[in-house]
Amino acid sequence: MMNNSRALTKATAIIIAVIVIIAAVGAGVYFAYFYSAAPSTQPPTAPAGIKIGLLTHLTGSVSPTGQDMLRAFQLAVEEINEQGGVYVKEFNKKLPFIPIIEDQQSDQQKTIDAANRLVNQHKVDIIVGGFGSAFIYAAQPIIAQSQTPYIITGVSTPRVVTRTDIDTSWFVLYQAVGPEHGASIALILAEAVKPVVAPNRNLKVAVIYQDSPFGQDFFLGINQTTINRNLPLTFVYVGKFKVGTTDFHALLSQAAAAKPDVIVPIGFIAETINAIQQGVNDLGLKKIWGPVCTCVDDVTYYKNLGKAGDYSLMQTYYGPYSSHPSVREKVQNFVKKFKERWGVLPGSQGISVYDAVYIAAKAIELAGTLDKTKIRDTLRSMTIDQLTIAVPNGKIHFGEKGQQTFEIYGVQLRWNETLKELRPVIIWPSNMKEANFQVPPDFQPGE
Repeated sequence: MMNNSRALTKATAIIIAVIVIIAAVGAGVYFAYFYSAAPSTQPPTAPAGIKIGLLTHLTGSVSPTGQDMLRAFQLAVEEINEQGGVYVKEFNKKLPFIPIIEDQQSDQQKTIDAANRLVNQHKVDIIVGGFGSAFIYAAQPIIAQSQTPYIITGVSTPRVVTRTDIDTSWFVLYQAVGPEHGASIALILAEAVKPVVAPNRNLKVAVIYQDSPFGQDFFLGINQTTINRNLPLTFVYVGKFKVGTTDFHALLSQAAAAKPDVIVPIGFIAETINAIQQGVNDLGLKKIWGPVCTCVDDVTYYKNLGKAGDYSLMQTYYGPYSSHPSVREKVQNFVKKFKERWGVLPGSQGISVYDAVYIAAKAIELAGTLDKTKIRDTLRSMTIDQLTIAVPNGKIHFGEKGQQTFEIYGVQLRWNETLKELRPVIIWPSNMKEANFQVPPDFQPGE
């Protein structure tokens, strides 16, 4: 009996031990599974930085504008990185911008190639800049296919955000569009020039424009505004020229034969300078020139156009020697930093890119991630205060249309004999003007 009792006790102990072991193993498996399945509280591994791409012209005929864009881009990136970069909630830290620059080379196919390298070789997180409506329009399909957010600055055609052959949700346009620029040209002529030059008749206008989406949209704005508002303007001549044209003698001779009061050339810097200099110096056309495109508002224009540009007109949203009153202090600070860094003054395309870098930073910060879809959506939905360019209501908001317009004003350029360069005076609109429009002393009217 005693032996049976001992055997039972030993068997019971063995059973209990086995149960304990099984329970322990089971608990270990459970806790191992539980903790492996539980989400980690550690943020994901952060990349070395945020790859921000710039499309610009470093070589070719458009390089003066491109260099201005490059300098402004580098300045903005440096400023943001000096503050530690952009805070990205996903990684719970600030990340520096890694700038990646590609040269458009003043050529459409080269622009396509540059865009391809940005999105497929460098795999940038976001793109800013770009100059030339036809160039960027041609490069858009590659960027859209890569699903990379792009803040376009140097394009004035709204087609880059309204075209239907690609997904344009990846693009926002930080620029007054061509029709708006054209509208301001028509209004400057009707409200500032016509009352002085032709008080008792319509102002006679000749327009020569670059045959590209850029030039076409400008003329569309001029023409539509004149018709819709019944402005006292008569277009006596309209001509076109190809991108990169250097000889305007024949086109200007045809325009002169129509006996205009005003000749409005719409092109890039080199094209505009050539047109005005050839008209004034070679053909002796004593007309009013402009308003020309804001895209030429650069230090090289004021310097290189020379005396031929005296009394000429320009419509602009910013210039190295003028600015909108609502952002004047910000602009002065920007110009000071730009000149200290580069030894030259910024132009209108440079300041657009400068703002675009800060817009990109804000979109990434608000998105809280480098997920491109979320950055794209944030770009469209966010509302932030205006930066260095004056915008309507003082707020930047791209919205569903993906466009942000600017406040535009008109200037007349006068020759400064001391500086040996041209300088602008604001003449329009009336609530901003610093002086009235002045008729050139040797002006020959169309009649």
